[in-house]
Amino acid sequence: MADIRGVGKKITYSEDNPISAELEAFRKSRDNIKRPPKDDEEKERLARWLAHRGRDELEVTVGTACYAMAHFEMDADWRRQLGEHIGTEAGHGWGYIRQANSIDPSRDHSKPDPEFERQYGLTPRIEHHQIMKRDFLSYLFSGNLWPYGHCTAASIQSIQITTPKLLDFEEKVVHAEERTHHDAILQKLHDYVWEQIEIYGEAPIRRRIGEIEKIALNSRPRTVFDPPRRDFLRKYFNVPVDNVRFFPAWREYLYLNVLGFPPEPVHIENWPADVPQPKAGA
Repeated sequence: MADIRGVGKKITYSEDNPISAELEAFRKSRDNIKRPPKDDEEKERLARWLAHRGRDELEVTVGTACYAMAHFEMDADWRRQLGEHIGTEAGHGWGYIRQANSIDPSRDHSKPDPEFERQYGLTPRIEHHQIMKRDFLSYLFSGNLWPYGHCTAASIQSIQITTPKLLDFEEKVVHAEERTHHDAILQKLHDYVWEQIEIYGEAPIRRRIGEIEKIALNSRPRTVFDPPRRDFLRKYFNVPVDNVRFFPAWREYLYLNVLGFPPEPVHIENWPADVPQPKAGA
């Protein structure tokens, strides 16, 4: 493997890797079970879920990126790339709200829906929101820019109940753009980490990133590690969780090919019970 340790060294991350290929095959394997809502109850629930997801992207994913830009020190190129990230994610969030309005025009899905959230226990992930706002390094490794979603998103993207219009939006817009705009920022993220290493030393920065990950991965950061959302989606939309079996390998691939060193061991408390979690450090 090429040496990528140091500011300016080109990362070896590539979309063309065996783990991504397996994940893509896993995602495609669910296409034949997808179906439209069978009645008004399913249609209403689907629309309200999509709207909840869209508002969450606007309020949390976009909101924390805006917070980072406003509160953390960064260079102009970071601001450019974060601005593009904000625009892309805002488009996805608003797109899900528009999908919801198309499925059920009787409700304005851009408005808050606390009744829906209470009914299904979709509680705010306060701890995760807090760590994303703590400092820039915490934001980078606990937020949306560190692309664990390439592995974990199958648990939110692969809902069984859907529509042709929604599938087209998710495939041609969300899935395609998530890949390109996340991957473009990884070289910048690599250089920032190695800038910090030049200042503070490698061991302290690696330990710091490990501490951030330990907190972040245990603060319900993504649907497959968030019991309320995971249980809701499994019950009503038959989403998979088997994709987490790829997570340790994907995590290691990211570290080695974006940062140039291996990840610290971590145990995820909210790992799905029906998929064995590898022992930390194994």
